[in-house]
Amino acid sequence: MSEAEEILNNLFKKTEPKVKDTLDELFKQRLKHLSISKTKSLSLMGMGSRTLDGILSGKQKVLDFSQLIKLSSFLGLDLKEVAALYVDKLNENYEFDTFNQNLKLADFLNENFNLAELKKIKLIDSLDDYDKIAKSICNYLGLKSIFDYKHPNLNISFSSGKRAKKNCSISNWVYQAKETCIELNNNNNFIREKLIEYIPQIRWYSMDVENGLVHVIKHLYQLGITVVMIPKFPSIHIRGATFNVNDKPCIALTDYKGYYPTIWFALVHELYHVLFDWDEIRYTDYHISQEDKDYFDKHSQNEKDANEFARKFLFSKEKTSEVSYYMKSDSFVFDYCIENHVHPSFAYVFYAFDNSKNNYAWSNANKKNPTEGLNKLKLKLENPHKNPLPFEEHIKKLRSNIYH
Repeated sequence: MSEAEEILNNLFKKTEPKVKDTLDELFKQRLKHLSISKTKSLSLMGMGSRTLDGILSGKQKVLDFSQLIKLSSFLGLDLKEVAALYVDKLNENYEFDTFNQNLKLADFLNENFNLAELKKIKLIDSLDDYDKIAKSICNYLGLKSIFDYKHPNLNISFSSGKRAKKNCSISNWVYQAKETCIELNNNNNFIREKLIEYIPQIRWYSMDVENGLVHVIKHLYQLGITVVMIPKFPSIHIRGATFNVNDKPCIALTDYKGYYPTIWFALVHELYHVLFDWDEIRYTDYHISQEDKDYFDKHSQNEKDANEFARKFLFSKEKTSEVSYYMKSDSFVFDYCIENHVHPSFAYVFYAFDNSKNNYAWSNANKKNPTEGLNKLKLKLENPHKNPLPFEEHIKKLRSNIYH
């Protein structure tokens, strides 16, 4: 509990503030003393006008306590006095129970979700209307109460600042992925030998941008493997994850870079883990594949092996080298890729990846990326952050169209 929270909790015992003026009066006096405008004071404090007005009027039901600290510093008063005046004014407008409920809600939301990022991706449209925020998150994740949410056990050390917020987004993404797979409830038995038989058929489906991956997901579902697509968070670079639901493999994919071939690479990468690391994953919690070295060891041997397997299976370095001399000939690249049963964008993206400092290569990869078809594909598989379906309706749509 922060110092400001302790102060506010103690003030609920109804101690009288020593300072008799209201916060609003003190603020006006301070502006006059410093000969500055309200706009200038907001800039000095790093505070929004609406937040300040809410504190001064006692109508700011839920408060980021750092704002109270900023105000006390600006007024040149002890934090205890400012907090007492704030609570005194607050009590004119609200009951203690209401305040305590909102305080608990605000703490829980800020502890478990990166609200700034959720607003950026348009899942929520406010940073301080906590009731509305909770309703939006519950609607998206299928929670009856926001307090039902629990971080999945990812063995991430939560600390202050950007890292903690980033870890929140990773946990939110994994939570959504696992809950989606739980609700889809795959009743088919997973038999490793059948997956081995099926894998050679996967690659040619990539040539159908809008429907190919959907067909593969349907086939894998019949083989006891549930594959879902979860929208990305800008702050994290997860490619995919493999985890256990009811003793069956589940794979979550995300379009984290916007390149069509990357999704297929992530799928084959995770299928490698299902084939060769499943026993380990069954008895741990999650295997997560991402680009960020700070959180997961992407350089572990099984990750290297999975990357090599996916690359060789889809479009090997040898094939990329063969086609590299003809990258300016779209017709040659097209024919070469069709002969090798992959969408032409694979050649451009893997060539750019192998020549990462070549700006022309990445520019060409962007131009040849089938963005329109990819967006149509995601509409079939994802529940978007902006204007999403309620979780139950999204699951019903998936069951009806794909997972049956």
